[in-house]
Amino acid sequence: MAKQQYAPKKKGKIVPIHMDADFYYEWAMRYLDKLNFQKALRYLRKAVEIEPNNPDYYCSMAGILAELGKYEESNRILWHVLDEVDPSLDECYFYLASNYANMMEFELAEQYILKYLQSFPEPIYAEEAEDLREYIEFHLQDRPRQSESDTSLEVVFQHDRARRLLEEGRFNEAARLLLSIIKGHPDFIAARNNLALCYYYMGRFEKAMETVQQVLEEDPCNIHGLCNLAVFYSHLRNQEKLEQLLAVLKKIIPYHFDLAYKLATTLGILGEDEAAYFLFRKMVPRTGQGDLYILHYTAVAAYNTGRIGEAESLWKKVERIDPSEKVAPYYLRQIQQRKIGGQAISEASYHYQLPFHDTFPFGSIETSSDEINQEWKRNPLLRSSLLWALRFGDRDTKFQVIQAFAYIADSEVEEALRGFLMNPVEDDYLKKLVIFVLRKMGAEQPYKAIINQQTRIIDFRLRSIVPVWTEKWQEVAECLRVHMQDRYDVLEQQEAQMLWIDYIGKTYPNVPTIRKKEAWAASLEYVIARRYNYAITQEEVAARYGVSAASLARNYKLITAVCTLP
Repeated sequence: MAKQQYAPKKKGKIVPIHMDADFYYEWAMRYLDKLNFQKALRYLRKAVEIEPNNPDYYCSMAGILAELGKYEESNRILWHVLDEVDPSLDECYFYLASNYANMMEFELAEQYILKYLQSFPEPIYAEEAEDLREYIEFHLQDRPRQSESDTSLEVVFQHDRARRLLEEGRFNEAARLLLSIIKGHPDFIAARNNLALCYYYMGRFEKAMETVQQVLEEDPCNIHGLCNLAVFYSHLRNQEKLEQLLAVLKKIIPYHFDLAYKLATTLGILGEDEAAYFLFRKMVPRTGQGDLYILHYTAVAAYNTGRIGEAESLWKKVERIDPSEKVAPYYLRQIQQRKIGGQAISEASYHYQLPFHDTFPFGSIETSSDEINQEWKRNPLLRSSLLWALRFGDRDTKFQVIQAFAYIADSEVEEALRGFLMNPVEDDYLKKLVIFVLRKMGAEQPYKAIINQQTRIIDFRLRSIVPVWTEKWQEVAECLRVHMQDRYDVLEQQEAQMLWIDYIGKTYPNVPTIRKKEAWAASLEYVIARRYNYAITQEEVAARYGVSAASLARNYKLITAVCTLP
């Protein structure tokens, strides 16, 4: 019998190999030399994990992301370097200018290249920066500009920062920064448009409308303001005004790329896919076929308008540019299902993100909660996606997002959920789920919500309005809670508790003696059941509490004689 040559003859010693950040960085550069961007990124991320304060690693990552057409992600990394790692790294301004030029945001690109050229006496990329400046000025069709004042440049940078905060869902910070900009520069319309969006995302709809209307009073043809107003009309379900405004917007063909982008994305999310397709299709050649987001948006508009072959071709380009992402393969699978007559989605989403039920296993939320929390903290795109879905998703998506928020539980989530409660057009059932989530998060009570077209103050704390609160009264409240928790929603349970407190307060100090807590609890539940027209009899309620129907009826008369429902 042949010997097993691979079997060890003696016990060996394992020597650990320490791989430092330089090791991963060196391998990243090797893969970069071979134009294998995905593996280069993977090794750079390893290097950053080991040495998170090395700006060279971040700048290399930003450069690769720019090569992949992920300019916004590249910019986030560059700003992280300037904000957190090395504020003196002037090359970041050159990289930012290059990214914004590739995004066709030439006015912003110009400001960053001016910052780079003016702020540093001997910039490393001086020759390249002058070439980039000439390229930008050619596209702006303007004469070379003289130096802007430091104040003017600083305002532009502050506004760009506020816009980034807005995109990341950090609405409070964005609003504070925008307000400070507007205070010093009241004519800065772009800041006011973004402030209107901030108010809208924070649930302050009256302030949002007021702000955007002020913009349009000064500039009635402002495309950003008109697009924001259309979104606000849609959210408030003002269909008549929305249709009138959409009829105007669909006739506009902006010359500037950023205005076309704003208009196209707005039309897309409002369901005007044909008009969005027309604009996106004109934008693709201007990006050199390399902007994966524009390619994705165009593919979505093509899919939603029945141009399946074109959508497939565009998503294949996205897949080639960004093979590490799952978005394009997901939609390509949907197209294949559609071709063979299988079940496929009826509409694609403009957001460059997998549908939430495919991103996280909500069916087993206990096992995915840590994943959701970690992704929320490190991934601004996911954060903005979830917040976006809470406002614009369908009912099922909103249901899933609210569930996910229970495990994130930070101040941004709490603010978004509180805003959701005060939106009169949102579903009452979803609002009750939000109240449950806020309680689970430990969010401070009370909660203010519009339920059944009425503003309600919801507080689950038993706050006595009498000098003392006896143990017997508390036992009734606890018995009531235990029996109602699986049969009634959270608001109905709260009404029963408030009813009990109201009864105690109105009869004090002559509160009847509590001989059997179950009889009182059963009576309180029956009051609520009658209030909400539940098909249940006194005998059925009494049987569940183990008391007689006569005891329930007697206490029911005592309660309803002195109390009105909250």
